[in-house]
Amino acid sequence: MALSLFSGCHTTHAHSAPAQPSAPPAQSPAPTVAKHPPRDSALSVYHNPAYGISFRYPRTYLLDESSDSENSAISEAEQQLATDQPGATLVALVSIPPDAYPNTTFRSGTLQFVVNPALTSAACHALAAPTGDAVNFGSTSVQGLTLAWVQTSSAALGTSYLNRDYAGFSNGACYEFLLQVAISPNYDGDHQFKSADAPKILHQLSKIVSSLQIRPVSSEAP
Repeated sequence: MALSLFSGCHTTHAHSAPAQPSAPPAQSPAPTVAKHPPRDSALSVYHNPAYGISFRYPRTYLLDESSDSENSAISEAEQQLATDQPGATLVALVSIPPDAYPNTTFRSGTLQFVVNPALTSAACHALAAPTGDAVNFGSTSVQGLTLAWVQTSSAALGTSYLNRDYAGFSNGACYEFLLQVAISPNYDGDHQFKSADAPKILHQLSKIVSSLQIRPVSSEAP
């Protein structure tokens, strides 16, 4: 808290009594400084030196790396990636806990960090080119890295999906961030659920992408 110091104006009067030595002013107690938690105390940091990347994500979210072969979500994502993008590697998966939005239609929310060293810069950005089912698209710059992005929506078996895919070229490889929010029907036959705000949830995942830090890596990196 900034403290402003104001200088007072002193006046004298004729025939005043001789000034008596005044006692030194009492020292005011130092103002109490409120101790706030660190600004990012609600966030965790993921750091991968092999790819020169780090990002922040909410501490309540779950993060798994591809080396965790016991995680079924990782295995399913890797299988899908092998079909969609041969040669790409799923490096990390961030998941919103399934109980993050209780009594709503929220089903799941994920962010996949994918690296594909087989693509050129042009081919990389083409991954986020708008298609017929695109509802929005654009580009953003994070720490000097230009990320093209495209947002799409789809539905299958009563579940709706909102996706946003980012793609940018760095350290000789294509870096992708694949975001998805899945929303279930608002009823299960017995109970009516409040509709989850899919765009708002997707925005929370996009904040992770906005926190990216990119550093050069050596040629020995994967």
